[in-house]
Amino acid sequence: MTASHRILAIECSHLFISVALDLGGRVLEERADAWQKTAETMVPLIDGLLVKAGVALGDLDALAISSGPGSFTALRIGMATAKGLAFGAGLPLIPVSTMEALVLAAAERFDADCIVPVIPARKGEYYYTLWSREAAPAWSAGRDISFASAVDIAALAEPFGSQCVVVGRELAGLRQCCARSGAAVSNADFFSAEALIPLAQRTLAAGCLPDLASVVPDYHQKFRPHGKKS
Repeated sequence: MTASHRILAIECSHLFISVALDLGGRVLEERADAWQKTAETMVPLIDGLLVKAGVALGDLDALAISSGPGSFTALRIGMATAKGLAFGAGLPLIPVSTMEALVLAAAERFDADCIVPVIPARKGEYYYTLWSREAAPAWSAGRDISFASAVDIAALAEPFGSQCVVVGRELAGLRQCCARSGAAVSNADFFSAEALIPLAQRTLAAGCLPDLASVVPDYHQKFRPHGKKS
């Protein structure tokens, strides 16, 4: 069995902030609801978790950060904070796709053939991907992430019926659109920084560590003329 590394993971893509600490297989986690105050909340949350674990930042093997998609502001602040901590402690920083971590966490939780994880973008629109157990290896290779309205996502889920789960947060619009499709809609309260750790462990074990300067948020946003995002 591959040895587990000591990794601090930070998730702040949307709605709440969480930090998780993997101490070689034992995971501790803290959460905060002050998502709109990411800058003021994140460092005290991390400091508190390290004190609780009785370790210093420099004792760790790496940091991991949820890289997006998600809230533009929260991702930017989270990434800047993580890079500052990594630089100061001389640790590698591992970016973890928020969507990949969400889909894998949901796949463990739900016994469904198809999972459509969603992350809010603009009002009534979401980043999403379609993951199925049958095509999981192909999805892992391509990690296709798209952007669509709640109506379009409901139409995508409809052919799978009850064998599909749409999972995410801020789902009021999607619940209404999916009501006729037969697909289940579930809140992703289970998703937190702990879900980043298996992917970060895999990256660290493989030695595929990016240069710190190259780690940037993965917004998945396109821009229309006159400053409108698509």
